[in-house]
Amino acid sequence: MIFCLRNKKNTLLTVLLIIAFLVSFCSSAFSSSFRKGFPAPNFTLKTIGGETFNLEDYKEKQKLLILYFCNNESENSICGVEELIEYFEQHIIEEKYQVIMINTHKDLKEEDITQIKEFWANKKISFTILLDSQEEVSNLYNIEVLPTTIFLANNLVVKRVYPGLISKQQNLMFQYISYFLGAEEKRAPKKDKKEDDGCDDGTCNPPPGY
Repeated sequence: MIFCLRNKKNTLLTVLLIIAFLVSFCSSAFSSSFRKGFPAPNFTLKTIGGETFNLEDYKEKQKLLILYFCNNESENSICGVEELIEYFEQHIIEEKYQVIMINTHKDLKEEDITQIKEFWANKKISFTILLDSQEEVSNLYNIEVLPTTIFLANNLVVKRVYPGLISKQQNLMFQYISYFLGAEEKRAPKKDKKEDDGCDDGTCNPPPGY
């Protein structure tokens, strides 16, 4: 009798371990599908103006599509988008790119949407703004830190992911944009913002994996 009970317990434990393994495997397989070289998961969201945005509609429309996950209450998010704008202003770039800002503020009310719209308007930022009020897209893309910047090629394949606002990482991000879009400098960057990038004031090689 005791032997039978032990067998049942062992069988039950084995089944539970198998289930746990399968759940873990499926979760890791799903999350690993979002990385460099994989197609970006499609999604549909409302813009801040109430229009419908579908990522798939932008396939083959731009050479580089930039998804910028942010929150207007995050200082790093604000600084990050301002640096993006400054970069594009300092370089001659044809309309080969588009920036899509994805606001991750949860459970937005009408007054919240109005405040977000006014906030970015006062900042003179005219990028498309999407509302991820249920954080569905943020979870789909495994966003853990704001801002997170994701580069998609014209076939919507993930080229680069830059989580957070780190100076060295920002330099690499802008360097990658320059090579990817073939950007040319319109005016020299401000000297007080220049950091040692290891290029000896010459032209750096393309970022790894370009």
